[in-house]
Amino acid sequence: MKSFVPKRDLYLNEMLRRDGRGHATNDKCLDCLDPAHAGVAAIRCSVCAPGPLCCEACAVRKHAGCPYHRIQRWTGQTFEDVTLKDLGLVIQLGHHHDRSICTNPQPSRSDFSVIDVNGRHLVAVNFCGCDNAGKAGNVVEQLLRFDLWPATDCEPNTVFTFQMLEHYHVQSLQGKMSMYDYYASLERLTDNTGTTRAQDRYKAFMRVVAQWRHLKLLKRAGRGHDHTGVAGTKQGELALRCPACPHVGINLPDNWETISDDLKYLYMMTVAIDACFRLKRRDVSDTNKDPILGSGWAYFVEDTGYHEVLAGYGDQKEMSTCTGLSAVDHANTKFSQGYAATGVGAVMCARHGFWLAHGIGDIQKGEKYINMDYIFVCAMKEYLVVNKLVSYDIACQWSIGLLERIEKFPPHLQIELPAGSISYVIPKLHFGAHKREGHSPYSLNYRVGAGRTDAETPERGWWYMQAVASSTKAMGPGTRQGHLDDQFGHSNWRKTVDMPSAMAKGLRIAQEAYAEQKEIFDDLTKSLSKNYDLVKWEREVKLWEMDPFNRDDPYVVLSQGTTEAEALRELSEEEQRASAVPGFVALNDVSPVGFITMGLELEEAKFRLQEDAKTATASRVAGLFERRTALRRRVQKFRAIQGVYMPRAIMLLEADPACRTDIERIEEVRLGLPSEISSSRRDAVCTPRLQEIEARLREGQCRDALQNVRNKLHTLSHLYLYKKTHVRHQGASTRARSEISTQDVRKGRAVAKYRRARRAKLALSGRGAWEVELRVLEDEDVRGIHDDDPATAKKRKRHGEQLTPAEGRRILSWIWRSGDVEDAGESGESLRVEWLKARARTMRWREEICLLREEMRRVLGFHLYTENEWLARARSVHSEDSALQEGLVAYALKQARIRRRMRAVCRARCMAEARKSSGTEWVESAEWAAVLDAEVGELTDEAEFDAVYGVDDEVLDDLV
Repeated sequence: MKSFVPKRDLYLNEMLRRDGRGHATNDKCLDCLDPAHAGVAAIRCSVCAPGPLCCEACAVRKHAGCPYHRIQRWTGQTFEDVTLKDLGLVIQLGHHHDRSICTNPQPSRSDFSVIDVNGRHLVAVNFCGCDNAGKAGNVVEQLLRFDLWPATDCEPNTVFTFQMLEHYHVQSLQGKMSMYDYYASLERLTDNTGTTRAQDRYKAFMRVVAQWRHLKLLKRAGRGHDHTGVAGTKQGELALRCPACPHVGINLPDNWETISDDLKYLYMMTVAIDACFRLKRRDVSDTNKDPILGSGWAYFVEDTGYHEVLAGYGDQKEMSTCTGLSAVDHANTKFSQGYAATGVGAVMCARHGFWLAHGIGDIQKGEKYINMDYIFVCAMKEYLVVNKLVSYDIACQWSIGLLERIEKFPPHLQIELPAGSISYVIPKLHFGAHKREGHSPYSLNYRVGAGRTDAETPERGWWYMQAVASSTKAMGPGTRQGHLDDQFGHSNWRKTVDMPSAMAKGLRIAQEAYAEQKEIFDDLTKSLSKNYDLVKWEREVKLWEMDPFNRDDPYVVLSQGTTEAEALRELSEEEQRASAVPGFVALNDVSPVGFITMGLELEEAKFRLQEDAKTATASRVAGLFERRTALRRRVQKFRAIQGVYMPRAIMLLEADPACRTDIERIEEVRLGLPSEISSSRRDAVCTPRLQEIEARLREGQCRDALQNVRNKLHTLSHLYLYKKTHVRHQGASTRARSEISTQDVRKGRAVAKYRRARRAKLALSGRGAWEVELRVLEDEDVRGIHDDDPATAKKRKRHGEQLTPAEGRRILSWIWRSGDVEDAGESGESLRVEWLKARARTMRWREEICLLREEMRRVLGFHLYTENEWLARARSVHSEDSALQEGLVAYALKQARIRRRMRAVCRARCMAEARKSSGTEWVESAEWAAVLDAEVGELTDEAEFDAVYGVDDEVLDDLV
């Protein structure tokens, strides 16, 4: 760019030179066949390569095959725009294939328009009305055979070129360009001055694009080769399947059902469920005005039956009681007004990110069970005989009662899910937003057979689709569904094309990671084998893996202390037993345990009142006064009981100004609990029993407060994720921010309570073993389970490293391990859990290698099956129209050739990596290996392969 700066005048002058004739100053046309009678050179084309000016007759002759170029005429001082129609060009339809003369041309209207990639053109068109009309076809057929798509089949006056439709189709899929922006750009190319009034054809453009998308799906699915035609299209037939997923009768071996239990995971279907609230649709238009072309034929569920089932269900109660999700109620939010759909729910292939046939459906008011159940059932009807691993961010709640809910569906929607054929997990990123208790069975890190699947593919898919959210929001039901079906199909196709590279890279990473994790696990096993019973640990975890929901969780170290409620119960039972001893006399209606409990409750009320007083507005002053009055009465009652159980402390409290109750701000009074009295005087004024009672309750308080901190961190994690993923616009953002602020305040309260309780415990018990579990809580310790140590993060930032560490490198805050009090002499719980986690990591990477190798074989088998399907279509298709017959055969052979090339590329890319991995040897069927060398050849050189693969990538896009 620096070298460009001094040359700007040069570039600017050359741009201005183009506005004149430049060096093309010839007065006579150099293209005329008779130079002696050459016409006046005044015409140039802005699309053709720069050359000498020509006459009007030669311009018409040269543009007979490219009638949509922009033409300019030299007036002697400047160029002005003219059309080829003005120069006399006439397009004759029905005779373009042999250039014969039509004896009875039928002219179109004078304002007949053609819209091409460079804008709108007024064109003179003659339809064939002679004896050749029967062969040429009717008006619509003549236009289509000249690569022109009519805006209507009734006296069309506006047409769109196939080239323009294909160009916009690719732009909308790859660049997510909206129809309005693209059409507006065509209008600007035609005239960007506003001085020419053109008739609006935007609605016609929308209609034609919807037809184009629909017919493209039909063509690629082979519906034109089926004798039943378009009407015979089956539900979900237009969707592109994942080549790497298991498809019975297509890419599974004959013995897949009888394989040993430890390898059954190789033939398991892994799916992910999620909803996206960005893909809304406003309540505009309806299916009468904007019908759905082929409802249920691709990725969306069939519309009519779907809404009939939904009509029988009302509002849904809160979806989840899990800690991390209870603060967000997806199902009954209030942002549905004015929307026919507040988003879409989806079922995807969790390992490869493919959108499943019948795996998409609109959601009307949040993420209701009925919507997601219906979509799940429709998507799974194709995979009933294979085992399924289902991922959902609320799987711990959604899976409860799923079978019972499915039984209430109409008979044609009820599917068989035999016991043990389906398992549920939570995506890895969302797992941290759930409470730890009882959730290890839902973890993909511990699920046998899951490999390294993270199940976050829906989030990646929503990111890919977010660019079309604004343009589809205001569409009618048919246009929107057709557009989204097309986008889902494009996403699947790009993943199919990129699959060889992705799988080869994944296998390389898996091999390296497995070797690293295995070395770590072997070293850990060697170091622990002398002192611990590793055989017992492994036997126990294997039993848990077989039945995780009915056995103790081996991956969680249980707390070895009591909670406040448990401590209070134990103390109450002790008091009850003591009161039953003969001669016992109760000193007061309130027991010593009740007295200390009352003090702790007053302490909490004090701090809540202090907190509210700091931010109180004028309107809340009266309310604060009432609360202070109530608190004063409670403190005075506490003082009376304190005189019974701590009589010697009364004099100390009266001498301390901070303990006086006759002050305006009663929330600032010191209560005089045993922990608040100095250690030098405590034994003299407090009985050991009172000190013991408070110490035990304070320890329980610490555990409860720490658990509350963890719960709030879980909640905040999910709220931030929910806001980032689903919340848009000011109103919704304000509500989400308000909820986040509320939870943040509650987290602060829990932190303050822990610190108060710990200070009191330290004052009463002194330093000891309890501090191993209940440490000092610093600000940097209060962070989520997925957040790294701030000091380490700063260090990484200074060195330019990734801020978010991988799971294996993250430094976990001690609060998530607070219940881990190691007892190396007995069970070594900490080491046991670490050893089990190292074992799980090693197993998952080994499974990933096996899964990738199996998926490579499945991809080859799938492409072979698809290739044979197209070859069969080419052999079996028959049409009375010889030109149509030829086109059908040519397209089928082209598609078969594409699959053959894809199979060759996949084989060359993956086999080299597969042969390097450990485990069973790569076995390739002879028919899979039989790839024509002429297509791609045996690619062993990496540079040669990359070059061929790059070309192949482009070819695949061009051919489809």
